[in-house]
Amino acid sequence: MNAALPSMTKPAFERLAAVLRKLARTPPQVLLLEGGREDERADAARYGAACCNCPRSDANGAPCLACPACRQIMAGEYPDMYLYDGRIRNKEDQENPGIVRAFTVENTRILRRKLHDMPPHGEGRRVVVITGIDQNRDEAANAMLKLLEDPLPGTVFILLTPQREQLLPTLVSRSFCLTLPWPDIHAGNNDTAAWEKKLADFLREGRGFLEDVAARGAVDALSAENLLVACQKACGEAFSQKTPSDGSDMALKQVFSALDTRRLTQAVKWIFEAQEALRQNVTPARVLEALAARLFVLRAQKT
Repeated sequence: MNAALPSMTKPAFERLAAVLRKLARTPPQVLLLEGGREDERADAARYGAACCNCPRSDANGAPCLACPACRQIMAGEYPDMYLYDGRIRNKEDQENPGIVRAFTVENTRILRRKLHDMPPHGEGRRVVVITGIDQNRDEAANAMLKLLEDPLPGTVFILLTPQREQLLPTLVSRSFCLTLPWPDIHAGNNDTAAWEKKLADFLREGRGFLEDVAARGAVDALSAENLLVACQKACGEAFSQKTPSDGSDMALKQVFSALDTRRLTQAVKWIFEAQEALRQNVTPARVLEALAARLFVLRAQKT
C-alpha cells in the first residue's frame, strides 16, 4: 500500500480494502463510507476511486497507486473525479474556487449537466466524492436525489459521513454502506475511559463532569477528540443495538440507548458539530461543556 494513503496501510483496514477492490468490479451507484476518522474516510474514498480507475491493477484488483491516474486521484486532480464538501460556504466557493467545491444546489445542477452531457475523460469510472453532507443541506441533498433518479452508467457516488444517521434516510436507502474500523481510542496511556464514565454519570445525574472538565489543563484537543469518538461509537451501537466489543464504553452506550431515534439522531448531529468546533480551534473544555449540557437537556426531554 502506498504511503499516500496512510490509513489504508493499517492492518485494521485490510478487510475494507479487500471489499473496495471487489466492489470496483461492479460498483454500486452510491457507496456510503461511515465510521473512522475524517482522514481515514478520505483515504478510503481515494483508494476506492483508484480501484475503479487504475490501468495497472493486479489480479486481485489492487491499484498500483503509482501510475499517472493513481497519482492524480491521490492529489484530487483526476479529471473524472469530482470533490464536494457541504461545509464550504457559498461565498468562499465563489471567491476562491478550488479542487473541492461547495455542495450546493447550483453546483449539483452543474454536475448533473456534466455527467449527462460530457463523455468521461478516461476509460475507467467517474467518481463523485461528497463529504459534509448532512440534514442541514436538505436542498442540495434533494438535488442530488434528483440526480440519482436517472441511472448514470460508469459513475460512482461516494458519500463520506461519521454516521449514516446524519444523512437523509432516502440517501442512505440508495447507498451501499460500509463502516470503517473505529479508532482505538483506549490505546496507550490515556484517560479516555475515565472521561467516558464521567460523562455518562453526568448525563444520568447532572453533576461532576462540568466541574472536572473546566479544571485547568484537564483536557487537551486529543482527549476531547477521543471522547467525541467514544460518543459517536456509543451512538452507533445504540442505533444498531450492538454490545461494545471491549465493554469500555458500555456506560455511554447505555445512556445513549435510552434515547429514542429522534433524540439519538440529534445527539449524533451535535457530536459532529463539536468535532467541527475542535477543528476550528475552539477550547476543548468549552466544546465538551457545551455538548454535555445539550445532551443532558436532550436526555431529560420526554419522548
